[in-house]
Amino acid sequence: MQVQAVQGDIAQFQADAIIVNLFEGVTSPGGGTGAVDKALGGLVSQEIQANPKAFKGKLGETLILPTYGKIPARYVIIVGLGKSDEMKAFQLRRASAAAIRACQKLKIKTAGTLLHGASIGGYDVSAAARLLTEGALMGNYRFTKRKGAKTGEENGESASTAKDEFETLAIVEHGGDKLAAIKENITLARVIAESTNLARDWVNDSPNYVTPTFLKEQAEQIPGLTCKVLDFAQIKQLGMGAFSLVAQGSEQPPYLIHLTYKPDGKAKKKIALVGKGITFDSGGLSLKPAASMELMKMDMAGAAAVIATMKAIAELKNLPLEVHGFVPTCENMPSGCSSKPGDVVTAMNGKTIEVNNTDAEGRLILCDAITYAQKEVNPDEMLDLATLTGACVVALGKAAAGIMGTNDELIDQVRKAGDSAGEKLWPLPLYDEYKPFLKSDVADIINSGAKGEAGSSAGGMFLKEFVDKNRAWAHLDIAGPAWITADVPEVPKGGSGFGVRTLLYYLYNLA
Repeated sequence: MQVQAVQGDIAQFQADAIIVNLFEGVTSPGGGTGAVDKALGGLVSQEIQANPKAFKGKLGETLILPTYGKIPARYVIIVGLGKSDEMKAFQLRRASAAAIRACQKLKIKTAGTLLHGASIGGYDVSAAARLLTEGALMGNYRFTKRKGAKTGEENGESASTAKDEFETLAIVEHGGDKLAAIKENITLARVIAESTNLARDWVNDSPNYVTPTFLKEQAEQIPGLTCKVLDFAQIKQLGMGAFSLVAQGSEQPPYLIHLTYKPDGKAKKKIALVGKGITFDSGGLSLKPAASMELMKMDMAGAAAVIATMKAIAELKNLPLEVHGFVPTCENMPSGCSSKPGDVVTAMNGKTIEVNNTDAEGRLILCDAITYAQKEVNPDEMLDLATLTGACVVALGKAAAGIMGTNDELIDQVRKAGDSAGEKLWPLPLYDEYKPFLKSDVADIINSGAKGEAGSSAGGMFLKEFVDKNRAWAHLDIAGPAWITADVPEVPKGGSGFGVRTLLYYLYNLA
């Protein structure tokens, strides 16, 4: 789908449909919507007043009306913005996404839209254009890659564009002086949204396609980045005993992927991003129940977010930051070579770990990747993203990810970035009272010792053991929002791409 900015009159715009908006409770539209209503002889206001239950202007609500040839467009789509006194960024994304969903239902190819939220909504045209474009591109997403006689992959299409009927959305603006700012923000929003959709593709796809080798190949193909890959022999040679123990149970080869972006000039900061890349999690010998295993293809959502974010950084090109992406990736499978409850291994930092639960494998691959990232690049700040614990889903549900770490300022900044990006993060503690969770009778620490309490914080406490003293570090447990079961316009059911927008907003704010 293409998003353009054009100068013109929305009421006279040549397209299959035009998209206008109303706040909740408004029955006599003004502004651009009022101009369209006037051109239609009062059709919009008459329909709303005659059928108040059909459209109330609630956020994401849509009403489709035929124009009967009174204007060039065949349809007018009215989208609800919600309450005017509660206008927030997520409302503009959702309204835009809902309008695109309406276009999909009509099976049309082109539409022109007002700039939702500009002026009366309190947003300048730049922010409004960015939010509208993000919402439209994310709302247009559908995973169709494995459907049909020929898959999208065989047709050379990406998963998010295969069988995509809708083609062009034009932001129609009266004033030509604002077009340059709108176009600039369309470009930025396209990078953000398409990177989110790319991560969704990988999380939604099947584990027989998305293997550690697949992730490695995707990373190697990103222009503008350098990519270093460690194979199994190198992982073992570097002393990554925890990562190796998980990886040895599968026939799929594991990799540690290291992507690097460096700006042309001096970097303001050096950032390390680490993403958990378990491409399928059976639980190992601590086997998951069948009902809990089906969706474990999504256990690489952290890796998908990091690789997609690194790709976006390369496309933006002008970020004055040095950013490194680290992805430890493997499968967690039961076999004659699998790790066993009771095994003790030595991690890269020299700590010994008793493995009492092979289904707490994410922290085992992450701990060695975290150690490696610090030794390799010595970052100013480090963030990791992982579908780490079911306990985080119990605590926060699908609405938010948990965040914890060693630096309150970093956590606050990432949370603010998440709020701006439309991704909620809630702080969880790493209290000293949780240290007994790590106690082992035979090793330095144990990998799963929470015994049913504070499981998310227990996972964070384990990872903290591998973070250098005074290192600014934040751990994002994205187990809940990485996979969505309740469809909303901008986030369809399935892989959400959670974390990509938060990371990009955070990095963009730093820059």
